[in-house]
Amino acid sequence: MSNRKKLQPGLKLALGFMLLIAIGTLLLYLPISHQEGVDLSLLDSLFISTSAICVTGLTPVDISATLSVFGSTVLMLLIQFGGLGYAVIAVIIIRIASGRIDAFSGSLLRDSLGADHRTGTKKILATALVVTFTVELLGAVLLLFSFGGKFPLGRAIYLSVFHSVSAFNNAGFDLFSDSMMKWNDDPLVLITIAMLIVLGGLGFILYSDLADHIRIKKKITVHTKIVLSTTLFLIVGGTVLFRLILPGIDWKNAFFQSVTTRTAGYFSYDQSALPPAGVALTIILMFIGASPGSTGGGTKTTSFFTAIKASFSLLLGKNPTAFKREISQDSIMKAFFVIIISTLLVAVATLLLTITDPQFSSDKLLYEVVSAYATVGLTMGITPSISSVGKIILIIMMFLGRVGFMTIISAFAQKRAAGARYLEEKVIIG
Repeated sequence: MSNRKKLQPGLKLALGFMLLIAIGTLLLYLPISHQEGVDLSLLDSLFISTSAICVTGLTPVDISATLSVFGSTVLMLLIQFGGLGYAVIAVIIIRIASGRIDAFSGSLLRDSLGADHRTGTKKILATALVVTFTVELLGAVLLLFSFGGKFPLGRAIYLSVFHSVSAFNNAGFDLFSDSMMKWNDDPLVLITIAMLIVLGGLGFILYSDLADHIRIKKKITVHTKIVLSTTLFLIVGGTVLFRLILPGIDWKNAFFQSVTTRTAGYFSYDQSALPPAGVALTIILMFIGASPGSTGGGTKTTSFFTAIKASFSLLLGKNPTAFKREISQDSIMKAFFVIIISTLLVAVATLLLTITDPQFSSDKLLYEVVSAYATVGLTMGITPSISSVGKIILIIMMFLGRVGFMTIISAFAQKRAAGARYLEEKVIIG
Protein backbone atom coordinates (compact mmCIF):
# COMPACT_ATOMS: atom_id res chain seq x y z
CA MET A 1 0.00 0.00 0.00
CA SER A 2 1.41 3.41 -0.93
CA ASN A 3 2.19 6.13 1.60
CA ARG A 4 -0.53 8.20 -0.01
CA LYS A 5 -3.08 5.53 0.85
CA LYS A 6 -1.75 5.14 4.41
CA LEU A 7 -2.17 8.82 5.21
CA GLN A 8 -5.52 9.49 6.84
CA PRO A 9 -7.65 12.04 4.92
CA GLY A 10 -7.97 14.16 8.08
CA LEU A 11 -4.21 14.29 8.55
CA LYS A 12 -3.71 15.12 4.89
CA LEU A 13 -6.15 18.01 5.32
CA ALA A 14 -4.19 19.37 8.28
CA LEU A 15 -0.92 19.17 6.35
CA GLY A 16 -2.57 20.87 3.38
CA PHE A 17 -3.72 23.76 5.55
CA MET A 18 -0.20 24.07 6.97
CA LEU A 19 1.17 24.35 3.43
CA LEU A 20 -1.34 27.07 2.53
CA ILE A 21 -0.48 28.96 5.74
CA ALA A 22 3.24 28.77 4.91
CA ILE A 23 2.67 30.06 1.37
CA GLY A 24 0.45 32.86 2.67
CA THR A 25 3.04 33.82 5.29
CA LEU A 26 5.77 34.21 2.68
CA LEU A 27 3.53 36.24 0.35
CA LEU A 28 2.39 38.58 3.12
CA TYR A 29 6.00 39.00 4.29
CA LEU A 30 7.08 40.31 0.88
CA PRO A 31 7.67 44.11 0.76
CA ILE A 32 5.23 44.36 -2.18
CA SER A 33 2.45 43.29 0.21
CA HIS A 34 3.07 46.27 2.51
CA GLN A 35 2.20 49.92 2.14
CA GLU A 36 5.14 52.23 1.57
CA GLY A 37 7.23 52.72 4.71
CA VAL A 38 5.44 49.96 6.61
CA ASP A 39 7.10 46.73 7.75
CA LEU A 40 5.40 43.51 8.80
CA SER A 41 7.32 41.01 10.94
CA LEU A 42 7.50 37.34 10.02
CA LEU A 43 5.52 36.38 13.14
CA ASP A 44 2.77 38.87 12.33
CA SER A 45 2.74 37.62 8.71
CA LEU A 46 2.31 34.07 10.05
CA PHE A 47 -0.44 35.25 12.41
CA ILE A 48 -2.40 37.00 9.64
CA SER A 49 -1.92 34.10 7.20
CA THR A 50 -3.16 31.60 9.79
CA SER A 51 -6.07 33.86 10.65
CA ALA A 52 -7.01 34.13 6.96
CA ILE A 53 -6.64 30.44 6.08
CA CYS A 54 -8.53 29.53 9.26
CA VAL A 55 -11.11 32.25 8.37
CA THR A 56 -10.78 33.85 11.79
CA GLY A 57 -10.17 37.57 11.36
CA LEU A 58 -7.93 38.27 14.34
CA THR A 59 -5.00 40.48 13.35
CA PRO A 60 -2.14 42.09 15.29
CA VAL A 61 -2.03 45.07 12.88
CA ASP A 62 -4.46 47.40 11.16
CA ILE A 63 -4.88 45.66 7.79
CA SER A 64 -6.09 48.80 6.03
CA ALA A 65 -2.99 50.75 7.12
CA THR A 66 -0.49 47.92 6.66
CA LEU A 67 -1.25 45.94 3.52
CA SER A 68 -1.00 47.27 -0.03
CA VAL A 69 -3.59 46.43 -2.69
CA PHE A 70 -1.43 43.42 -3.59
CA GLY A 71 -1.27 42.37 0.07
CA SER A 72 -5.00 42.73 0.66
CA THR A 73 -5.67 40.77 -2.56
CA VAL A 74 -3.40 37.98 -1.29
CA LEU A 75 -5.34 38.13 1.98
CA MET A 76 -8.66 37.86 0.13
CA LEU A 77 -7.45 34.80 -1.80
CA LEU A 78 -6.22 33.17 1.41
CA ILE A 79 -9.66 33.77 2.94
CA GLN A 80 -11.33 32.21 -0.10
CA PHE A 81 -9.04 29.18 -0.05
CA GLY A 82 -9.52 28.81 3.70
CA GLY A 83 -13.30 29.08 3.49
CA LEU A 84 -13.64 26.57 0.68
CA GLY A 85 -11.05 24.35 2.31
CA TYR A 86 -7.78 22.92 1.18
CA ALA A 87 -9.54 19.77 -0.05
CA VAL A 88 -11.79 21.67 -2.48
CA ILE A 89 -8.81 23.45 -4.00
CA ALA A 90 -6.79 20.21 -4.16
CA VAL A 91 -9.63 18.27 -5.80
CA ILE A 92 -10.15 21.01 -8.40
CA ILE A 93 -6.42 20.88 -9.29
CA ILE A 94 -6.51 17.07 -9.47
CA ARG A 95 -9.63 17.19 -11.65
CA ILE A 96 -8.00 19.66 -14.07
CA ALA A 97 -4.68 17.80 -14.16
CA SER A 98 -5.93 14.22 -14.50
CA GLY A 99 -9.47 14.64 -15.78
CA ARG A 100 -10.91 12.58 -12.93
CA ILE A 101 -11.33 12.45 -9.15
CA ASP A 102 -10.04 9.28 -7.51
CA ALA A 103 -11.48 7.61 -4.40
CA PHE A 104 -8.87 9.06 -2.04
CA SER A 105 -9.46 12.62 -3.25
CA GLY A 106 -13.19 12.11 -2.90
CA SER A 107 -12.74 10.93 0.69
CA LEU A 108 -10.55 13.95 1.39
CA LEU A 109 -13.21 16.31 0.03
CA ARG A 110 -16.04 14.71 2.00
CA ASP A 111 -13.97 14.87 5.21
CA SER A 112 -13.23 18.54 4.56
CA LEU A 113 -16.89 19.46 4.11
CA GLY A 114 -18.24 17.05 6.69
CA ALA A 115 -20.28 15.17 4.11
CA ASP A 116 -21.53 11.60 4.43
CA HIS A 117 -19.44 8.95 2.67
CA ARG A 118 -22.44 8.22 0.41
CA THR A 119 -22.48 11.77 -0.95
CA GLY A 120 -21.23 12.03 -4.52
CA THR A 121 -17.90 13.85 -4.84
CA LYS A 122 -18.85 15.81 -7.94
CA LYS A 123 -22.16 16.76 -6.41
CA ILE A 124 -20.75 18.21 -3.18
CA LEU A 125 -17.93 19.93 -5.07
CA ALA A 126 -20.35 21.55 -7.52
CA THR A 127 -22.62 22.62 -4.65
CA ALA A 128 -19.74 24.24 -2.76
CA LEU A 129 -18.49 26.18 -5.79
CA VAL A 130 -21.89 27.29 -7.11
CA VAL A 131 -23.17 28.42 -3.70
CA THR A 132 -19.93 30.21 -2.80
CA PHE A 133 -19.48 32.25 -5.95
CA THR A 134 -23.20 32.97 -6.47
CA VAL A 135 -23.72 34.27 -2.93
CA GLU A 136 -20.46 36.25 -2.96
CA LEU A 137 -21.40 37.90 -6.25
CA LEU A 138 -24.85 38.88 -4.99
CA GLY A 139 -23.33 40.18 -1.76
CA ALA A 140 -20.79 42.31 -3.62
CA VAL A 141 -23.52 43.82 -5.81
CA LEU A 142 -25.62 44.77 -2.78
CA LEU A 143 -22.67 46.26 -0.91
CA LEU A 144 -21.76 48.30 -3.97
CA PHE A 145 -24.99 50.29 -3.57
CA SER A 146 -23.70 51.66 -0.25
CA PHE A 147 -19.95 51.72 -0.92
CA GLY A 148 -20.46 53.28 -4.36
CA GLY A 149 -21.76 56.46 -2.79
CA LYS A 150 -18.73 56.83 -0.50
CA PHE A 151 -15.75 55.81 -2.66
CA PRO A 152 -14.57 56.10 -6.29
CA LEU A 153 -16.13 53.35 -8.42
CA GLY A 154 -12.98 51.20 -8.74
CA ARG A 155 -12.29 51.32 -5.02
CA ALA A 156 -15.96 50.72 -4.22
CA ILE A 157 -16.02 47.57 -6.38
CA TYR A 158 -12.84 46.26 -4.73
CA LEU A 159 -14.19 46.92 -1.23
CA SER A 160 -17.50 45.26 -2.11
CA VAL A 161 -15.83 42.12 -3.42
CA PHE A 162 -13.34 41.93 -0.52
CA HIS A 163 -15.97 42.29 2.20
CA SER A 164 -18.41 39.95 0.47
CA VAL A 165 -15.72 37.24 0.30
CA SER A 166 -14.64 37.92 3.88
CA ALA A 167 -18.21 37.87 5.22
CA PHE A 168 -19.40 34.73 3.38
CA ASN A 169 -16.29 32.87 4.50
CA ASN A 170 -16.95 34.06 8.07
CA ALA A 171 -13.47 35.64 8.19
CA GLY A 172 -14.27 39.12 9.50
CA PHE A 173 -11.30 40.93 7.96
CA ASP A 174 -12.12 44.49 6.94
CA LEU A 175 -10.43 47.41 5.18
CA PHE A 176 -12.03 50.14 7.30
CA SER A 177 -9.83 50.02 10.47
CA ASP A 178 -12.90 49.82 12.72
CA SER A 179 -14.86 46.97 11.12
CA MET A 180 -18.50 48.02 10.54
CA MET A 181 -18.60 50.79 13.15
CA LYS A 182 -18.92 53.55 10.56
CA TRP A 183 -21.73 51.62 8.85
CA ASN A 184 -23.81 50.94 11.97
CA ASP A 185 -26.57 53.24 10.68
CA ASP A 186 -26.66 51.67 7.20
CA PRO A 187 -29.25 48.84 7.20
CA LEU A 188 -28.22 47.64 3.72
CA VAL A 189 -24.59 47.08 4.73
CA LEU A 190 -25.44 45.47 8.09
CA ILE A 191 -28.14 43.17 6.72
CA THR A 192 -26.09 42.19 3.65
CA ILE A 193 -23.01 41.37 5.73
CA ALA A 194 -25.16 39.52 8.27
CA MET A 195 -26.91 37.42 5.62
CA LEU A 196 -23.57 36.57 3.98
CA ILE A 197 -22.31 35.38 7.37
CA VAL A 198 -25.42 33.26 7.98
CA LEU A 199 -25.39 31.73 4.48
CA GLY A 200 -21.71 30.90 4.79
CA GLY A 201 -22.25 29.34 8.20
CA LEU A 202 -25.07 26.96 7.26
CA GLY A 203 -22.83 24.45 5.51
CA PHE A 204 -22.59 23.03 2.01
CA ILE A 205 -24.21 19.75 3.15
CA LEU A 206 -27.40 21.68 3.86
CA TYR A 207 -27.39 23.30 0.42
CA SER A 208 -26.88 19.92 -1.24
CA ASP A 209 -29.81 18.54 0.75
CA LEU A 210 -32.09 21.46 -0.14
CA ALA A 211 -31.13 21.13 -3.82
CA ASP A 212 -32.16 17.46 -3.75
CA HIS A 213 -35.42 18.38 -2.04
CA ILE A 214 -36.27 20.90 -4.78
CA ARG A 215 -34.95 18.84 -7.70
CA ILE A 216 -36.08 15.30 -6.92
CA LYS A 217 -38.49 15.91 -4.00
CA LYS A 218 -36.20 14.10 -1.59
CA LYS A 219 -37.18 14.46 2.07
CA ILE A 220 -35.21 17.07 3.99
CA THR A 221 -32.75 15.36 6.32
CA VAL A 222 -32.74 15.65 10.10
CA HIS A 223 -29.32 17.33 9.85
CA THR A 224 -30.77 20.19 7.79
CA LYS A 225 -33.72 20.60 10.13
CA ILE A 226 -31.42 20.74 13.16
CA VAL A 227 -29.09 23.29 11.53
CA LEU A 228 -31.92 25.60 10.43
CA SER A 229 -33.88 25.42 13.70
CA THR A 230 -30.80 25.84 15.93
CA THR A 231 -29.42 28.69 13.80
CA LEU A 232 -32.76 30.52 13.94
CA PHE A 233 -33.04 29.97 17.70
CA LEU A 234 -29.53 31.30 18.36
CA ILE A 235 -29.92 34.35 16.10
CA VAL A 236 -33.32 35.35 17.51
CA GLY A 237 -32.35 34.58 21.10
CA GLY A 238 -29.04 36.40 20.74
CA THR A 239 -30.71 39.44 19.18
CA VAL A 240 -33.23 39.79 21.99
CA LEU A 241 -30.63 39.30 24.73
CA PHE A 242 -28.14 41.75 23.19
CA ARG A 243 -30.93 44.32 22.82
CA LEU A 244 -31.64 43.98 26.53
CA ILE A 245 -28.01 43.75 27.70
CA LEU A 246 -26.08 46.29 25.62
CA PRO A 247 -26.67 49.94 26.48
CA GLY A 248 -27.71 52.18 23.60
CA ILE A 249 -27.90 49.43 20.96
CA ASP A 250 -30.82 49.31 18.52
CA TRP A 251 -32.47 46.22 17.01
CA LYS A 252 -30.48 46.11 13.75
CA ASN A 253 -27.14 46.30 15.56
CA ALA A 254 -28.30 43.77 18.17
CA PHE A 255 -29.17 41.46 15.27
CA PHE A 256 -25.75 42.10 13.71
CA GLN A 257 -23.97 41.37 17.02
CA SER A 258 -25.94 38.14 17.40
CA VAL A 259 -25.03 36.97 13.89
CA THR A 260 -21.38 38.05 13.88
CA THR A 261 -20.55 36.36 17.19
CA ARG A 262 -21.25 33.04 15.49
CA THR A 263 -17.74 32.97 13.91
CA ALA A 264 -17.72 36.06 11.67
CA GLY A 265 -15.70 38.67 13.55
CA TYR A 266 -17.23 41.87 12.19
CA PHE A 267 -18.64 44.29 14.73
CA SER A 268 -20.79 47.41 14.65
CA TYR A 269 -20.72 47.83 18.43
CA ASP A 270 -17.48 48.57 20.31
CA GLN A 271 -16.46 45.20 21.80
CA SER A 272 -14.22 46.85 24.41
CA ALA A 273 -17.34 48.56 25.78
CA LEU A 274 -19.27 45.32 26.35
CA PRO A 275 -20.67 44.94 29.89
CA PRO A 276 -19.88 41.67 31.72
CA ALA A 277 -23.17 40.09 30.63
CA GLY A 278 -22.43 41.05 27.01
CA VAL A 279 -18.96 39.49 27.23
CA ALA A 280 -20.40 36.25 28.67
CA LEU A 281 -23.14 35.99 26.03
CA THR A 282 -20.68 36.70 23.22
CA ILE A 283 -18.29 34.00 24.49
CA ILE A 284 -21.13 31.45 24.64
CA LEU A 285 -22.29 32.21 21.09
CA MET A 286 -18.71 32.18 19.76
CA PHE A 287 -18.08 28.81 21.40
CA ILE A 288 -21.17 27.28 19.73
CA GLY A 289 -20.28 28.75 16.34
CA ALA A 290 -21.56 27.80 12.90
CA SER A 291 -22.66 24.47 11.36
CA PRO A 292 -20.70 21.45 10.06
CA GLY A 293 -19.24 21.61 6.56
CA SER A 294 -19.47 25.41 6.51
CA THR A 295 -17.00 28.27 6.30
CA GLY A 296 -17.43 28.91 10.03
CA GLY A 297 -15.90 27.40 13.15
CA GLY A 298 -16.89 26.72 16.75
CA THR A 299 -18.08 23.48 18.31
CA LYS A 300 -20.98 23.61 15.82
CA THR A 301 -24.75 24.02 16.10
CA THR A 302 -25.36 20.28 15.72
CA SER A 303 -23.05 19.47 18.65
CA PHE A 304 -24.88 22.03 20.80
CA PHE A 305 -28.31 20.69 19.79
CA THR A 306 -27.32 17.04 20.28
CA ALA A 307 -25.69 17.64 23.68
CA ILE A 308 -28.70 19.60 24.96
CA LYS A 309 -31.15 17.00 23.64
CA ALA A 310 -29.17 14.10 25.11
CA SER A 311 -28.85 15.84 28.50
CA PHE A 312 -32.59 16.51 28.84
CA SER A 313 -33.42 13.01 27.60
CA LEU A 314 -31.11 11.53 30.26
CA LEU A 315 -32.87 13.57 32.95
CA LEU A 316 -36.28 12.42 31.72
CA GLY A 317 -35.20 8.81 31.22
CA LYS A 318 -35.97 8.82 27.50
CA ASN A 319 -34.04 8.11 24.33
CA PRO A 320 -32.89 11.38 22.67
CA THR A 321 -34.90 12.16 19.55
CA ALA A 322 -35.07 14.93 16.97
CA PHE A 323 -37.83 15.45 14.41
CA LYS A 324 -39.28 11.95 15.04
CA ARG A 325 -35.89 10.28 14.65
CA GLU A 326 -33.74 8.80 17.42
CA ILE A 327 -30.28 10.38 17.68
CA SER A 328 -27.54 7.74 17.40
CA GLN A 329 -25.23 7.02 20.34
CA ASP A 330 -22.27 7.65 18.04
CA SER A 331 -23.52 11.19 17.34
CA ILE A 332 -24.06 11.84 21.05
CA MET A 333 -20.56 10.61 21.90
CA LYS A 334 -19.00 12.82 19.22
CA ALA A 335 -20.97 15.87 20.34
CA PHE A 336 -19.84 15.55 23.96
CA PHE A 337 -16.33 14.68 22.82
CA VAL A 338 -16.05 17.87 20.77
CA ILE A 339 -17.52 20.07 23.52
CA ILE A 340 -15.39 18.59 26.34
CA ILE A 341 -12.11 18.64 24.41
CA SER A 342 -12.84 22.17 23.17
CA THR A 343 -13.53 23.35 26.71
CA LEU A 344 -10.26 21.83 27.92
CA LEU A 345 -8.26 23.40 25.08
CA VAL A 346 -9.78 26.82 25.74
CA ALA A 347 -9.11 26.51 29.48
CA VAL A 348 -5.47 25.50 28.97
CA ALA A 349 -4.82 28.23 26.38
CA THR A 350 -6.40 30.88 28.62
CA LEU A 351 -4.28 29.71 31.56
CA LEU A 352 -1.13 29.94 29.45
CA LEU A 353 -2.04 33.47 28.31
CA THR A 354 -2.53 34.61 31.90
CA ILE A 355 1.13 33.62 32.38
CA THR A 356 2.51 35.11 29.15
CA ASP A 357 0.32 38.25 29.20
CA PRO A 358 -0.58 39.03 32.82
CA GLN A 359 -1.20 42.68 31.95
CA PHE A 360 -4.64 41.73 30.59
CA SER A 361 -7.63 40.64 32.68
CA SER A 362 -8.65 36.98 32.47
CA ASP A 363 -12.02 37.79 30.88
CA LYS A 364 -10.32 39.59 27.97
CA LEU A 365 -7.89 36.70 27.51
CA LEU A 366 -10.72 34.14 27.60
CA TYR A 367 -12.61 36.24 25.05
CA GLU A 368 -9.52 36.29 22.79
CA VAL A 369 -8.90 32.53 23.10
CA VAL A 370 -12.51 31.55 22.36
CA SER A 371 -12.51 33.98 19.43
CA ALA A 372 -9.36 32.34 18.06
CA TYR A 373 -10.44 28.75 18.66
CA ALA A 374 -13.95 29.28 17.28
CA THR A 375 -12.37 31.15 14.32
CA VAL A 376 -14.51 34.22 15.06
CA GLY A 377 -12.08 37.14 15.00
CA LEU A 378 -13.77 39.39 17.53
CA THR A 379 -11.44 41.08 19.99
CA MET A 380 -11.67 43.46 22.92
CA GLY A 381 -8.74 45.38 21.44
CA ILE A 382 -5.83 43.41 22.91
CA THR A 383 -4.60 41.42 19.88
CA PRO A 384 -1.92 43.96 18.78
CA SER A 385 -0.47 44.04 22.30
CA ILE A 386 -0.31 40.28 22.88
CA SER A 387 3.24 38.98 23.46
CA SER A 388 5.08 36.91 20.85
CA VAL A 389 4.51 33.71 22.84
CA GLY A 390 0.86 34.69 23.27
CA LYS A 391 0.52 35.13 19.51
CA ILE A 392 1.93 31.66 18.93
CA ILE A 393 -0.64 30.25 21.37
CA LEU A 394 -3.43 32.00 19.45
CA ILE A 395 -2.02 30.75 16.12
CA ILE A 396 -2.17 27.18 17.44
CA MET A 397 -5.72 27.70 18.68
CA MET A 398 -6.85 29.10 15.32
CA PHE A 399 -5.33 26.11 13.54
CA LEU A 400 -6.88 23.59 15.93
CA GLY A 401 -10.24 25.31 15.70
CA ARG A 402 -10.29 25.19 11.92
CA VAL A 403 -8.62 21.91 11.02
CA GLY A 404 -7.68 20.04 14.17
CA PHE A 405 -11.00 18.31 14.66
CA MET A 406 -11.07 17.18 11.05
CA THR A 407 -8.14 14.97 11.98
CA ILE A 408 -9.45 13.99 15.41
CA ILE A 409 -12.98 13.13 14.33
CA SER A 410 -11.68 11.33 11.23
CA ALA A 411 -9.50 9.13 13.42
CA PHE A 412 -12.28 8.78 16.04
CA ALA A 413 -14.70 7.53 13.37
CA GLN A 414 -12.38 4.81 12.05
CA LYS A 415 -13.29 1.21 12.74
CA ARG A 416 -11.81 0.02 16.01
CA ALA A 417 -8.86 -2.27 15.55
CA ALA A 418 -9.46 -5.90 16.44
CA GLY A 419 -8.07 -6.77 19.84
CA ALA A 420 -8.87 -7.96 23.32
CA ARG A 421 -12.28 -7.10 24.73
CA TYR A 422 -12.80 -6.62 28.44
CA LEU A 423 -15.77 -7.06 30.72
CA GLU A 424 -17.92 -3.97 31.00
CA GLU A 425 -17.86 -2.18 34.34
CA LYS A 426 -20.11 0.63 35.55
CA VAL A 427 -18.42 3.78 36.85
CA ILE A 428 -20.15 5.77 39.59
CA ILE A 429 -20.93 9.24 38.23
CA GLY A 430 -21.99 12.30 40.24
